[in-house]
Amino acid sequence: MRYSTVIYLASILTLVVIVIGGVYIGASDDVQRHHQHLERPSEADLGECLRCSDNEFCTHLPIIAIDTFGQTIPGRPIAFEYGGRVVEAGLEAGVTTAPDGESEIEVSVRVIDNHGDWSHVTDASAHESMATMRIRGNSSRFFDKPNYRIHLTDSLGYNNPLPLLGMNSHHEWALHGPFLDKTLMRNYVWMNIAAEVMGPDQFVPEVRFFELILNGEYRGVYVLVETIRVSPERIPLNRHRQGVGVTSYLARLDWHTHTPERKTYTFNTHTLRLEGRNTLEVLYPRLPYQNDEVLDYVARSISIIERLLYSPEIIWYSRIYEQYIDVNSFVNFFIINEFIGNKDLFAGSTFFHKDVRGRLVAGPVWDFNNVMNNFMLDAPYDEFMLADRGWYSRLLACEEFTNRVIRRWHDLRRGALAEERLMQYMQDVEDWLGSAIDRNFEVWGYSFDPFQVNSMQRRRPTYDAVRERADIYEGMSARAYDNAMREANHEMIREMNPTSFEEAVAWHREFTIARGRWLDDYIVTLRQFSHPSRHALWTLQ
Repeated sequence: MRYSTVIYLASILTLVVIVIGGVYIGASDDVQRHHQHLERPSEADLGECLRCSDNEFCTHLPIIAIDTFGQTIPGRPIAFEYGGRVVEAGLEAGVTTAPDGESEIEVSVRVIDNHGDWSHVTDASAHESMATMRIRGNSSRFFDKPNYRIHLTDSLGYNNPLPLLGMNSHHEWALHGPFLDKTLMRNYVWMNIAAEVMGPDQFVPEVRFFELILNGEYRGVYVLVETIRVSPERIPLNRHRQGVGVTSYLARLDWHTHTPERKTYTFNTHTLRLEGRNTLEVLYPRLPYQNDEVLDYVARSISIIERLLYSPEIIWYSRIYEQYIDVNSFVNFFIINEFIGNKDLFAGSTFFHKDVRGRLVAGPVWDFNNVMNNFMLDAPYDEFMLADRGWYSRLLACEEFTNRVIRRWHDLRRGALAEERLMQYMQDVEDWLGSAIDRNFEVWGYSFDPFQVNSMQRRRPTYDAVRERADIYEGMSARAYDNAMREANHEMIREMNPTSFEEAVAWHREFTIARGRWLDDYIVTLRQFSHPSRHALWTLQ
């Protein structure tokens, strides 16, 4: 009995030390993650294929073959004729639909996945299913090589969940086609790394490389991605009870309203504190169950947090936010997105979810195609990108939150985000992809010339940057000014876009190294955002 009492008191003392000291209790290294390039044989491992003829398509990657039965896949931005040429409008004008007005078409899907062997289109299927299909994404809808969404169905049109490429069974999948990302690997690499940063308790979409055959035509290297959905295998929330307003929910902050009926208005909406034209959409409960009571509850739940963050209470009671948010998820979410320079955060595709019995969780993470300076506009490696954006501008006003971010960063740089580890990881992915890289650019290699694609499909300089570069002098004619600007613009476009796969990979690696080393040196300066002098006037008021 006396021994048990000692153990009990020691446990309590340990807990007190952890709480007082603010020790980070969060993501561990015990993340069960399938790294396809490490767990599947490479071309060198397989050796020469002895089962196919010289002209037969043969790959060590899985194959997904889709037949649209002659239909055009809907989802492109609506185009119109202007000045004798066809111009694509912005997404506000809508997207193309099928002839019957539907947003999707019916297709057939075959998956060829020969574990430990070469794959051919003529091989037996691992899975076959009917599906509905559309083009998906925001800016990527403009790309020649688009992203797709497939919804697997059975012969009666019901959901047909399947474990595609070894992932958990589900009926809805995203097919990411790397196009702006000439390395082909950003979504694959950084989703897998993000899983280790976010930890074993948080859902991060699984990813697998494959090669796409569309209507019998080779369409390049793609990445199959789990979509963000509430389910036992993805985001396991307590199920919504119909007729009950208090509920678990999943919400997305985005600049483009996908379904206006899902919009809800929070404190930040009314006080104009959202980034740009952002709106908050409720993704779960599903639309048929989103009555006024449910939307009201979600809006109030998030508004409570927002009002707190933008009030002096966040300064007076610096850890009060812990009652409402899962702090570890917000710390990890900040670190992975800040490190990779995710400019979309709080501007688009930013997710939050809350179990009816829990606190608000940041994430899941989504869409890393534009990270590590692959955004349309140039991104510097040597400044904070998220410190004054969205809720983080207020969370970093709290000294303890800022200290947790700093401690967690240094911890991750000894493990998941260690420079040597990241460089080796990228090299391993490149080596494993092998000849699939060459096949991909046999189709899409023209995009290395930025003037063979339109401005929505390449990186481009800002007007101010072009003007600074242009040879402009006082008193020059309008024609000379236009010529100088055009010449500078073309010069900068060529500089900003890689001319080969090798150059794209080198830029990715160099930016990753520079970004990590800058954060190593300057992460401690995040404390400026929580310094008392920064908030003194507000606190007095």
